[in-house]
Amino acid sequence: MSEREIELKLLCEPVELDRIRQAPSLLKLKQGRATGKHLHSVYFDTKSLALGDHGFALRLRRAGAACVQTLKTESGASGGATGALARDTGEYEVRLPRGAEKPDLNKLPQALKARIQKLANGDAIGARLVSDIRRTIHNLQTENGDLIEMAFDLGALQANGGEAQVSEIELELKAGSPASLYRIALDLNEVADLRVGTKSKSERGFALLRPRAPVAVKAEPLLLDHNAPLEDAYGAVLRHCLVHMTANEAAAVDARLPEGLHQMRVALRRARSAFEIFRPVIGGAQADKLAAEAKWLANELGPARDFDVFVTEIVAPVTPRGAGFKKLQALAEEKRAEKWERALTALRSRRYTRFLLEYGLFLAEQDWRLKRKAPALARIFAAEALDKRLAKVAKRGRDFEKLEGEARHDLRKQLKKLRYGLHFFSSLYDAGEVKPYLKHLGEMQDVFGGLNDVATAHLILDDMPGEGAVGEAAARVIAWHGERAEKAWKGAIRLWKRFNAVDPFWRV
Repeated sequence: MSEREIELKLLCEPVELDRIRQAPSLLKLKQGRATGKHLHSVYFDTKSLALGDHGFALRLRRAGAACVQTLKTESGASGGATGALARDTGEYEVRLPRGAEKPDLNKLPQALKARIQKLANGDAIGARLVSDIRRTIHNLQTENGDLIEMAFDLGALQANGGEAQVSEIELELKAGSPASLYRIALDLNEVADLRVGTKSKSERGFALLRPRAPVAVKAEPLLLDHNAPLEDAYGAVLRHCLVHMTANEAAAVDARLPEGLHQMRVALRRARSAFEIFRPVIGGAQADKLAAEAKWLANELGPARDFDVFVTEIVAPVTPRGAGFKKLQALAEEKRAEKWERALTALRSRRYTRFLLEYGLFLAEQDWRLKRKAPALARIFAAEALDKRLAKVAKRGRDFEKLEGEARHDLRKQLKKLRYGLHFFSSLYDAGEVKPYLKHLGEMQDVFGGLNDVATAHLILDDMPGEGAVGEAAARVIAWHGERAEKAWKGAIRLWKRFNAVDPFWRV
């Protein structure tokens, strides 16, 4: 039997499950009595985990006397009407004889069987992971008639001698709109500390077999259909930003990678820019609220990023060194640790979880309407939007050679917003025309980014002791980077003239 499964996973500590069970908002939705199950599952793969690497999870599950073989496909966070955070997977399920010890590929549709055999490439498919879960199931029905199965899962995943604890809630849509999953999750987030889960049990379990440290990732290219309606492009752009942000959460929170935190901030800036770009033609009060929450989170993460840059790119390159530098570095590292704790506190907060869920709900509901005179097609709007962005850049860039301080900073922000807009809409244009324009714009941004780092360093050093060896070290840092900034500014003037000479490709 094949079916589509849409679920939203929420992670929490075991003690939080008891609070959720008694949540008034939940009690009103429960239908009938809860049921309990002991789920013993064995996941199968090759030694190289070829199936899992291609989005397949093959398992045998025993629940009482029954033995069920399940093949899940397209593992991972999905977009579309699911709101990006809910998982949309294909599931092929069939009963096997009692006591079956291994999967029967002959029970799969021929196309899936052939795909599995091709991935295995002759390697044996054997038991790799054991999942032992105590599950309590509640059936819910919303006022709109949506049917949801809510499962409380407690247990462990075991593989390769290691173990990972499981304490989570799965909200699976049985009938109705995926938006109902987010509304229920938002209610639960008000009574318990929850985090949005983005990995399946099989993905978590196979990580025990092949541990991989989280890595920071840049945004993947966004592909829009040439004839995409404006509403579809709006959802695709916002979804793209959300996926980029959550893809870097583990790198920032679990691994504490500076680049992971940086990419989360980039994703937030891109989202805010998207809300701003589309606001004249589509959006609404909820879009404005999400943009405000994105700004709050970016501000919470910003100081940690500033000190990451200060320590590694401002202080570290300066020579010679001495006692003053060591003290300056020690003070900077202490401040850096404080700012990172602030960032991590925000990323572990209910407010952050609420932001993710409200963002996902906004995408799932798709309750946005085009404003009057809005173009029907994304490519028509894109040209208008990019023209507006470029006009703001040109306005800030008047008398470029005389720009200082805040005026330079303002131009840098406008260049960044133009670049984000180009990334959103570039697939609507010829790649050969887009690439050189982005290259010139990127060179401009790099120079302005370096100048902004130096300006931020001034603000940081103003809070450091100004006397003694530390003060001398700080003065040396400022002097060294001051010389580099002057050279960079002269280069920026040349780059600005080159950039202005390039015709905007979207007007062709």
